[in-house]
Amino acid sequence: MDPCTSFSLTLSNNLQIPRVGLGTTHSSGWYHDTVVHALTRGKYRMVDTAKRYGVEELLGQAIEDSKIDRSQLFLCTKLWPSDCGKAVREAARKSCAKLKSDYLDLYMIHMPQLPDWVSNQKECREETWRQMELLYEDDHVRSIGVSNYSQSDIEELGEFASIMPHVNQIEYHPWYHDRRLKEFCDDLGILTMAYCPLAKGRYLEDERLSAIAARHPGKSAAQICLRWNIQQGNAVVPKSTDFGRISENMQIFDFELSQEDMRVLDGMASKEFKVVDLSDISNKMNLPDGYKLKGRVFGLPARENEPTKNCKKEPEHNNLTQSAIF
Repeated sequence: MDPCTSFSLTLSNNLQIPRVGLGTTHSSGWYHDTVVHALTRGKYRMVDTAKRYGVEELLGQAIEDSKIDRSQLFLCTKLWPSDCGKAVREAARKSCAKLKSDYLDLYMIHMPQLPDWVSNQKECREETWRQMELLYEDDHVRSIGVSNYSQSDIEELGEFASIMPHVNQIEYHPWYHDRRLKEFCDDLGILTMAYCPLAKGRYLEDERLSAIAARHPGKSAAQICLRWNIQQGNAVVPKSTDFGRISENMQIFDFELSQEDMRVLDGMASKEFKVVDLSDISNKMNLPDGYKLKGRVFGLPARENEPTKNCKKEPEHNNLTQSAIF
């Protein structure tokens, strides 16, 4: 078995992507110092976000404060379904501006679902993907992907795609994983990137997991879960606001799970343990970006002539004009 000691993977277009990235969301608030710590002390070089989370501007500021050179980072963000079709390019431009970058390393369609007002949904998905391909061909994004896509969704995309996705980001952890979908993606050269790789921490006290951790002194249940994903050839984007856990999540390259460990972890899956429910997404499609933040933005240093509390101000985009970005 591949010991998976390398910190990066190679996408189908030969682009190098880190195996471990920092996940961001709007569910538990934004902690500026946490992100800066991950980039500096934690040595994270991939950060995953989305327009929907409403934190792209905050992430751009954290990257700026980390003083990590942009060329050393792998930035991932996602297109929200309401920006489908011809709106894709402008959505990407706005994301770049907020992130204070003139390109994206990975741009993904957040989900295959579209707003109810889209009459011909398959036609719209086709146009959306064509616009993603154009962004890639024009070098505005270094790779393109999808998120929350099933096998049937990818099969439909394959009917009209000139370029297949480089990545499919899905919920994937020992308690819930679609192995058939992962193998299907593998066969097409699509990297599986796991979000919620720790199942939001809900099941980390599982006795089966604890028994495996006990066989690997110094390794936590969370590290066992992440290592399980890594040994399958996946990338992972765990989220945490704890400095210690952020560092711990990166320390998974110095041990290997046995075939028996992997077998036990593989057998823990059940549909009831899925932690992200997208069944009612149509009712949330038009909610504002970052609606879960509820003003919970912590540790944001005040800028000159701009009080910390004014975090909803329209960004000046670091002097990047529309023509400068695209």
